[in-house]
Amino acid sequence: MLQAVIDRLLDTTDLTIVLPAEDLDSLENGTQPKNLTVFVLPFRDVAAPNDLMAGAHRQEIAAFIIVAFIIRHYDDAKGGKRSSQFEATRNKIEGALAGWQWDAAEEPFELVSGQASAFARGSTIYAQTWRTTRTLEKR
Repeated sequence: MLQAVIDRLLDTTDLTIVLPAEDLDSLENGTQPKNLTVFVLPFRDVAAPNDLMAGAHRQEIAAFIIVAFIIRHYDDAKGGKRSSQFEATRNKIEGALAGWQWDAAEEPFELVSGQASAFARGSTIYAQTWRTTRTLEKR
């Protein structure tokens, strides 16, 4: 599913750097990403009970992912340049994911929340949580 999200963002927007990541802390502590880099991260799964009782297994799982992007301008002490890129980048991601189904059998993506925060020096990270479903099935 994460790769499907990455492909969707690359195929339907003009975003050029969309990468998988493990967690937000590793992004801040690692090599500083370029301006407008987008990351797709796993977040949380919440499973419903097994629907089947006769040996087979089927669970619908609410799958939450994070899509985060970096806005970086070193010469922008007050953040004006960063804020002008923020809304445009957020709108591209929302336009690509809202209502999109990564699999025809699963629920469309819906936005759960979003939050901006200071990242490394001269940069801001904006992270959105998105919800869809995935199915765990064994026959």
